[in-house]
Amino acid sequence: MNNMNTQKISQFVRSKAFLVIVGCFAILALVPLFITDNFFLTLLTLIIIFSIYASSWNLLASSGQGSLGHAVFLGIGGFASAMIGGSIATALAALSGLDRLPIGVASVTLQVLVMILGGLISAGLGLLIGLACVRLKAWYLAMVTFGFSVIVESVSSQLDFLTHGIDGFAPATLVPKGYPFYILVTASAFASILIMYLIMNKFRLGLAFRAIHGNEAEAKMIGINTAKYKLIAFVISTFFAGMAGSLYVYFIRYVDNSIFAPANSFAPLIMAVIGGLGTVIGPIIGAGILISVQQLLALPSVSEGLHGALGGFFPGIADVGPPLSLIIIGVILVLIVIFMPKGVISLYDKFNSSGEREKKKAPEEKKK
Repeated sequence: MNNMNTQKISQFVRSKAFLVIVGCFAILALVPLFITDNFFLTLLTLIIIFSIYASSWNLLASSGQGSLGHAVFLGIGGFASAMIGGSIATALAALSGLDRLPIGVASVTLQVLVMILGGLISAGLGLLIGLACVRLKAWYLAMVTFGFSVIVESVSSQLDFLTHGIDGFAPATLVPKGYPFYILVTASAFASILIMYLIMNKFRLGLAFRAIHGNEAEAKMIGINTAKYKLIAFVISTFFAGMAGSLYVYFIRYVDNSIFAPANSFAPLIMAVIGGLGTVIGPIIGAGILISVQQLLALPSVSEGLHGALGGFFPGIADVGPPLSLIIIGVILVLIVIFMPKGVISLYDKFNSSGEREKKKAPEEKKK
């Protein structure tokens, strides 16, 4: 099986699809050098971070499972990496006789290490939850994860000695904010999404996931250990969610129990549905749409303009941006579900198929 996977990876690395993926991420890495606006860089960074998060949820859905509490793993990854990173940075600085760890190779290496550790700790929690709940049907599992996220949000607000309660804390600065951190985020997204793509499309794991998603009973009949593969999918998904949480916390330079909020649990589901469930590009498109709407409406200039035009419809609300963003996202989601149930990515398939039909018609018309 390992030889087969190695051959598939080798073939994929030589394929046009791989070159396209590399090219897209290379362009993403270079764009901020030409468009130097801080808002644009912030927007791109958040989109890429949430692309990892949405892709992790999408991988779980590809195995026929659902989660409405994925913010638990986003938050655990964020909290764990922030606490571990701060402790190690303080210890290294003390050994060097400094007040804080200087930015350099050691701090960047530590940033990557704590990001992976955050993912592993989230995956460990995912393993425990999965062992207890993985035999549940999709939406029963979703409700259990949602309940667990509510419990964690409440409990974390009381753990002053660990999470600093509702006040939260700022993690140590390991990689400078701006373009250096953006490059780290882009590289992490490239590696994460590439691994998830290979799992879903090139490895036997992906075949097992799709079989379970299609019909779990039939998958059992042909010898697939559905509980085992569902657990594997759950653990992989929670690992990448934890990595996304680590990047998010170090990017915004703050973490508190609000990271466990239900909005962060529903976000990857909405992103995957808007972009296209079961696809690799879909969650990225969905993240781009959702984050763009939220960030654009949060701009002071946009918010003030909207308040002047629509403030009468939102009496008692000083900033109409957040409620309006929820309305817009809700409308987009309803329209997608009704008119494009396969997501925005389905538009490409329609245009591609229509283009192929035109090519086929051209030779026939010439013959006539």
